[in-house]
Amino acid sequence: MKILFLVPPETVTIESSVPKMLEGGKGFYPKLGLMYVASYYEKATGNTPVFIDCPPEKYSMEEMLQKIREVKPDLIGMSIMTFNLLDAMEAAKEIKREHPNIKICLGGPHVNLYPKETLGLPEIDYVVFGEGEPIFTKLAITLEYEGAKTEKLSKINGLGWKQDDQININPASTELLDLNELPFPARHLVDVSRYEHIIGEGQQFFTMQATRGCPAACTFCDIRKTKFRERSPENVVREIEELVAMGVDDLFFVDDTITINKKNLIETCNLMVKRGLKINYKISARVDTVSPELLAALKRSGCYRIHYGIESATQRHLLYLEKGQTSDKVLRAAKWTREAGIGYFAYMMIGIPTETKEEMFKTVDFAKKLKPDYAQFSICTPYPKTELYFRMLKDGILPSDHWQDFAENPRADFKIQFFNQDFTDLELRELQDECHARFYRSPTYLMKQVFKVKSWADFTAKARMGTKILTTRMRA
Repeated sequence: MKILFLVPPETVTIESSVPKMLEGGKGFYPKLGLMYVASYYEKATGNTPVFIDCPPEKYSMEEMLQKIREVKPDLIGMSIMTFNLLDAMEAAKEIKREHPNIKICLGGPHVNLYPKETLGLPEIDYVVFGEGEPIFTKLAITLEYEGAKTEKLSKINGLGWKQDDQININPASTELLDLNELPFPARHLVDVSRYEHIIGEGQQFFTMQATRGCPAACTFCDIRKTKFRERSPENVVREIEELVAMGVDDLFFVDDTITINKKNLIETCNLMVKRGLKINYKISARVDTVSPELLAALKRSGCYRIHYGIESATQRHLLYLEKGQTSDKVLRAAKWTREAGIGYFAYMMIGIPTETKEEMFKTVDFAKKLKPDYAQFSICTPYPKTELYFRMLKDGILPSDHWQDFAENPRADFKIQFFNQDFTDLELRELQDECHARFYRSPTYLMKQVFKVKSWADFTAKARMGTKILTTRMRA
């Protein structure tokens, strides 16, 4: 049985709450989740699948179809978020038009939220929801050796399937994987050199993941209060060694909050130093999960930037978002991070329900006070099935369950909406542009960046991003 893992071309991706000027041209991130599924399948079966990642390869839809003609797969697996559901559906439609017998299976964050609705879409044969590595592999093995028999498919927890156009959704899988037992992502199936990020510190960029889950309660996050699991320091460092051997010198840990267990992370950092690994890397963290000792260990082992979710300068908004932090904790973490010699990225949020324009600009002033390397001001958005979404539905801020409508009937003219009672969507976009301009136009910030430029490539990347910010504001 021939298996193809596919990342479709980006054709009709939905706009997010991040401004277009910062979304475009940021580089290409590897689809790590799908690479994990590919490696798990490969290890379990001994069969080598094919992996086609269209965006970094710059494949058009026709070029994707040509590759599929060459591979002749029996089953195609795609991992999707709500934002690229339309891309996946467009690809599935074109594939089925030419190859009606190829089976298509979708998994990923969107399917976890809407398994029945996704399976109800006409070109989709199977969906997997939950941790997809073992579920997809069981499906592939079953189809190869048993065929699409009802009694066999019905035993695979976490699987949705069609039989004579009848939708069947099996019980969810309660199995939580031992992360130390997972094979490393199937990077050998892709061209590593195709992946890049414009504000990195090395020549070759890639991603990895040391933990899954986050116990924090942020209402805007889809993994709110999920079980936190981590890999051992030895397991993590072995993967880093493989990456270094592949020429990777700029690494991004995509974990939501890798710093939950400080002791384990410090041991990982110390082991990296002991093994003599030379690599630049960045992480994401909460301000209340760092300490001077941890930051010193991160710096020694090559960490050059931390992405902090700060959100707002106003305490009542932090309480509304159940962020679980205060401005004092933010200031303390920023001070410790600067003293450790690590840069940081501040994620801020505007348009929180009841927030005034003055409070938004207060958040900008707070960001400037923190002196991060970069700041991003997203617009508070009720994303699918988050606590914020349910709260806004209950409070009558949302007139209807519009994400449910989109999941059932995805359409190209769908636009993300912020549902703010005090500002229109256009006004929020204009305020977002103004916030970025106020932050990046600061003379103090500009001089700081001039002195930090390390190379011509670094200069052109930062200049390109800065030009987008300023010209967008001038057009507004």
